[in-house]
This record gives sequence, structure tokens and C-alpha cells, in this order.
Amino acid sequence: VFEKLPVAGGMMAVGIPDYRMPRDMLNQEINNIRRAGVEIQCNQALGREFTLDELLDNRGYSAVVLAIGAHKSRKLGIDGEEKTGVIHGVDFLRDVALGTPPDFAGKRVGIVGCGNVAIDAARTAWRLGASEVHVIYRRCCEDMPAYQEEFKAAQEEGVIFHFLTNPTRVLGDGHVTGVECVEEAQGEFDPSGRRCPLPISESEFVIELDVLIPAI
Repeated sequence: VFEKLPVAGGMMAVGIPDYRMPRDMLNQEINNIRRAGVEIQCNQALGREFTLDELLDNRGYSAVVLAIGAHKSRKLGIDGEEKTGVIHGVDFLRDVALGTPPDFAGKRVGIVGCGNVAIDAARTAWRLGASEVHVIYRRCCEDMPAYQEEFKAAQEEGVIFHFLTNPTRVLGDGHVTGVECVEEAQGEFDPSGRRCPLPISESEFVIELDVLIPAI
């Protein structure tokens, strides 16, 4: 196994916080794989340390299985999301897991989205000392894909949820100072089986933030 990251386990190791996925349990499973005879080489990225042709032609492998996952976050597609202080959820959780967390002490943090990555980011931000944590989600509470137990735990910890709310612009002169949002109303059902959120005219408001984490 050729692994790009410095640790084995992929998103289990760098995408799920250790308070949800204890590393000793994960490492036990990985070590079981190693004991079965599998060699795992870390810090080996396709296109950087090796190519497919090299594996097949020069190293003598008969076949290659690509299992590279989906470690890239989607962009919001709004003005200002390139500002300093915008950190994508996948990158944020990976940096924390690898021991290089950002300094969130006393900062106001906003997360866009309401899946498990968003909730993990929100609860991790609390653990890094954030003064406020806001989760912004364009649909209603019943439509969020996150696990209910994680949502309830985040609420109990003090995370503020803004449902039927969609960010439209990241504010700040170079660095994030807030996010402009618009309130949404529920429209007709869309192909996902959920009601399509529709912006409400003249409902814009601002949430003051120091950090914005897209996790959609």
C-alpha cells in the first residue's frame, strides 16, 4: 500500500476526530493488516514519488488498485472565500489530526454545512478554544445529513445552529471579519427528496466571525 499521508488509515485517521474514533482502536486494526503480510509505505503520493507506469513496468507489479478517496472539499462559490481565515473542513480536520492545529483560542468560528464533517469541525473548534461556534445550513434541521447524536452533542456543547440560512458573501479586508447570509424558505421537493431552499428577499444579515470553515 502506497499512502500519501504520513500515517495510515486515510480519512479514518485524519478526517474523524480522535474523540469519535480512538486512535488506539484504529491502529490496532491497521496493525492487524500489517501482521497479515501487507506492507504500508507512508509519504508516497501518486504522481510525486511514483507513477502508475513505474509500478507496472519497473517495479514488477501485475496490477494496481486506485483507492485514493475524496480528500478535497467543495468550494462555496461566493465572493470572498479566498480570504485569509477561510479554512476548508477536510483540511482543518487533517491538520488537527496530524498535530498542526490552527490557533482558534478566543476566535469566532463559523462552519457552512451540516453533515458529519461540519459537526466534527464545529466540535473540534470548541476543543481548540473558540469563543463562539456557528453552524450555517441552508436547509431545515430535519434535512441535515449529520448523525443525530452528533448534532445533539454539539448543541449541548454550545454550538449555535442557523437553519434555513445560506452564506452569500465573506466579509473582511483581506482577512475574514464575518459572513453575510440570507434567510431561506422551503420550496418544492427536489431530486434528493428534500424541499429546495429559496432565498427570502431583503432578509440579509451578518454573522461576525474570525474564521469560516466550508464543509459542504
